[in-house]
Amino acid sequence: MRREALFSRSGFYGFVLKSNVLLHREATQDAIIALQTVLAGWERNQPVAVLDLACGGWPVAIAEVMAAFPDICFHYTGVDINPDQVALAATSFPFPDNVTETRLLEGNAWDLDELELEPDYTLIFSGMNLHHGTPEEIDYLGHQIQKRLRPDGRFISHDVFRPNHTLYVPRPLLIDGEAAALVNPERLAARGRGGAECSSPKAISEPAWRSDYLEQMRRTLLARGADPDGTASTLRHMQSRDYPVSTEEFRHLMENIGFEVQIRGYENTHEPLGPYIATCVLQLREST
Repeated sequence: MRREALFSRSGFYGFVLKSNVLLHREATQDAIIALQTVLAGWERNQPVAVLDLACGGWPVAIAEVMAAFPDICFHYTGVDINPDQVALAATSFPFPDNVTETRLLEGNAWDLDELELEPDYTLIFSGMNLHHGTPEEIDYLGHQIQKRLRPDGRFISHDVFRPNHTLYVPRPLLIDGEAAALVNPERLAARGRGGAECSSPKAISEPAWRSDYLEQMRRTLLARGADPDGTASTLRHMQSRDYPVSTEEFRHLMENIGFEVQIRGYENTHEPLGPYIATCVLQLREST
């Protein structure tokens, strides 16, 4: 995100993926189940168009989803703001054999109108991205996804959510000395959407859920063999950039746009971060 070293070619995020701290394995299985109905009667000579938002250099989850349907051909488009990650995915990532076309684009995965994309996709995937956005930015992105999703397609988001009925922490206007906005504020203003941000990170006190979220991440990484420096870099990123909505807020935003929303939470797993992770499967309502 925003060209951070954590997500660079030599960054620590690869360990986060491999250690399953953020439940990538569970999310992958839920995404496969969600697509089985969609692809059950798919014509084998018709490619499935996939758009991966904030794909990163090692898009493991979506690749495993596509690999689970070996008789179906996929055309994959990945978007990421980090040029190093785009180059890594384009040159080094081993996509499954049934992915017959790949496009890797450097760009803002929060503003699809700025990108050269296909008119419609059967699957739009977002992994660990939406928790950086304000409700207004999520709403903005949701409307763009709505325009690009096939009527029979799915939008799947595997992400961090704060527990329902807990305090929302507004994102600061500046993060590490730079503007924190993920979408041009003028574009949000044109849609009549203001920014839910505060003037400084200390505008409100740290709520208990956020302190627990950070502590569970620290303990789990170290317990699974993470090096202290990598753990520290991950926690710095989370502390400065993670301002998630709740699943119920996400549902409300997306239903207002015209989606049907199914949410698979992981509170009942034995994973320490389970209460903060969910996979959301969305499809367009017929009247949309």
